[in-house]
Amino acid sequence: MSLTQNKRTGAQHQDHATATAKGPRPGGRRNGRSRDTSEEMPVPRQGGVPSMGTDDGAAGQSRSRRGKNPRTSEDQGTSTGENSLRWHAHRRLSTGSKLGLYDPAPPGALSSTRQMEASLLAVAAPPTNHKGLIFGLDTSTGWIISHDPFFAYGHTVQNPNVCYIGDLGSGKSSAMKTWGLLRPLILGRDIVVLDKKLQKNTGEGEYAPLSRHLGREPIIFRIGGGGSCINILDPRIGTGDQDERNSGSPAGQSMLLRAVTEEALGRPLSPLEGKALRTAHRRALHTATEQGYVATISHVMDALLHPDERDATEVEVTRAELRGWGLEIAFELERLISDDLAGLIDGETSPEVQLGEGLTVFDVSNLPESGPALAIVMTLVNTWLANMLHHRTQSRPTHLLVEEAWHLVRGTVAEVIARNLKLSRALGLSSHFAFHHISDVPEGSTAQAIIKECDTIFIYQQKKPADARAVLEMYDLPASSYLDILKMPTGSCLLKIGSEVPIRARHLRSPTEVTLTDTDAAMKQVRHATG
Repeated sequence: MSLTQNKRTGAQHQDHATATAKGPRPGGRRNGRSRDTSEEMPVPRQGGVPSMGTDDGAAGQSRSRRGKNPRTSEDQGTSTGENSLRWHAHRRLSTGSKLGLYDPAPPGALSSTRQMEASLLAVAAPPTNHKGLIFGLDTSTGWIISHDPFFAYGHTVQNPNVCYIGDLGSGKSSAMKTWGLLRPLILGRDIVVLDKKLQKNTGEGEYAPLSRHLGREPIIFRIGGGGSCINILDPRIGTGDQDERNSGSPAGQSMLLRAVTEEALGRPLSPLEGKALRTAHRRALHTATEQGYVATISHVMDALLHPDERDATEVEVTRAELRGWGLEIAFELERLISDDLAGLIDGETSPEVQLGEGLTVFDVSNLPESGPALAIVMTLVNTWLANMLHHRTQSRPTHLLVEEAWHLVRGTVAEVIARNLKLSRALGLSSHFAFHHISDVPEGSTAQAIIKECDTIFIYQQKKPADARAVLEMYDLPASSYLDILKMPTGSCLLKIGSEVPIRARHLRSPTEVTLTDTDAAMKQVRHATG
């Protein structure tokens, strides 16, 4: 067929479509009059699809049923070449045309889920934005969960601190080691760990192999010597009462010294005891400065037992009276540094106690569960860290991870921790606390305030109904979350971010993370393989 035939006007195509779609009809006559049916068929498009719409076949059938005569094959042109290019629309069923039985059906349009969102408006929105550290998946929608207290601060959270709650074996430690430690390290952040979990086969904490794998020895504390020592009167910690009254600074030496003494005595100090302790502290610092050495708690104890005449005159009492005020404190501190805390706080801070770049692990796993040693050393490390960050000239995001954090938020040391936590935003510090359960936290206590103020909460399985209800009430969770908490699978949790609706999340780990966070034996294999 000629090229000009393929370029007919729209009107010619319209007329021809109407004429040819009626189909062949015997006799070629209507109402006694003959009709010329020799008009040429339209030229097919490439691929056999005609230039007219496929619905014309249905229209032709409709007219045929109304009695119009079909054309005969003889009426269809005389040229064999032309006939070979003509398309005879012998369409008996309109459905068959739509299904491509008479001509090739048009291919479906290629698209993507992103383009098709507008056609399915009930698509679930992502539970978090894309900024942050990947935690895992939303088990309800399959969306990736990304969250980070530093990125989210000022938007979904107002407090950068994090709380993990769950029974043993629920998966909270794996989340701390990956989302709280390994992944932030990739961003160049500093991570400080208070490692309480003793591994019996190695005699050290569970983070010690990971610390060595990343190139730094853990800082180990042991009673009786053989480990590191941290000085309550370390010059890097704020020195006196003036620092304590400044609400913009962390807890200082005076507050620490009082907390340690009250923890040792098991009771609050009386006003006279408090005055004697403050006086002895100032005298110990003054004498050390004059004579050129670093004061320690032993010097405070000596100033309590042998007060200076100038100090007694200042408070208008005799030396014997001033000594009487602090005698019980002195005896208790003497017992503390020779027994419960021997070798831990009675000397200058060890050289290895440094806040290095990357991971720093304080291994307190060898300290006894009973007695004041564990709580006092953990509080000292927390205060030392807060003061180190406070005096930094350039802020650097830092994570503090505390396994079995109950030791930090109970007793008299909780007041020190609460003060330091209030400065978290100014210090660039995100503290991560892990608890087994919170049902026995006293109502209105400092411990409860610390736990409630965390704006990122990971709630793992709580098998006991009382524990599940306590979590439900503390964080004002929906009643429907009760059964979820009781029956939560290992590795899954409810993630509550600020005032947002809780997300049911499944934590994901890479094969490398699984190796680095599971067992000591696996860690050694990785160390030998990569060494």
